[in-house]
Amino acid sequence: MKPQIKWVLAAAVVLLVGFISLQQTSAAWRSEESSGGGGTITAGELNISAGNSGVKQFTLDGLTLENAGRGDSVQKALPVINSGNVTMQYRLNGIATSGDAPLTFRVAKVNSAAECTPTGNVGTELYNGAGNAATFPARKVAKDSTEVLCLRVTIATNAETSQSSKATYTFAANSVAGA
Repeated sequence: MKPQIKWVLAAAVVLLVGFISLQQTSAAWRSEESSGGGGTITAGELNISAGNSGVKQFTLDGLTLENAGRGDSVQKALPVINSGNVTMQYRLNGIATSGDAPLTFRVAKVNSAAECTPTGNVGTELYNGAGNAATFPARKVAKDSTEVLCLRVTIATNAETSQSSKATYTFAANSVAGA
């Protein structure tokens, strides 16, 4: 019988919105005449959020294990929503853990929340490993679009009984110039 590990994992996803760059043009005016097309200066709105309610920071319900054993895992879908009017890019900056239960993490891109089944290596893997090294390259999300991530947390095989941990996923986002 495998030893029971009683712990609770609550993953808080923090979306840190980067900066929006406003590009400007300046010209030195002279008395000479020039014919040419004018340019357009535009600024966009970057609005990234996560989860079905579209909030900036939240606890991902369902990414919790209680009375679990070594090697047990849980997976949960995380929608990344770009409700702004410009293309944005986001990336995983890290996963901070607190507590003494050793955990491993997997992040994959799936086509829909339904594809993030409770078990299995679903989707296109973006990261798999320890929390302290967690990162993946920036991913673009077009305006008014959503990308779905599948987050998995696994209890390491060297976990002891009565251990617990909490994980905080941190993402960064910014607008994409010219997109």
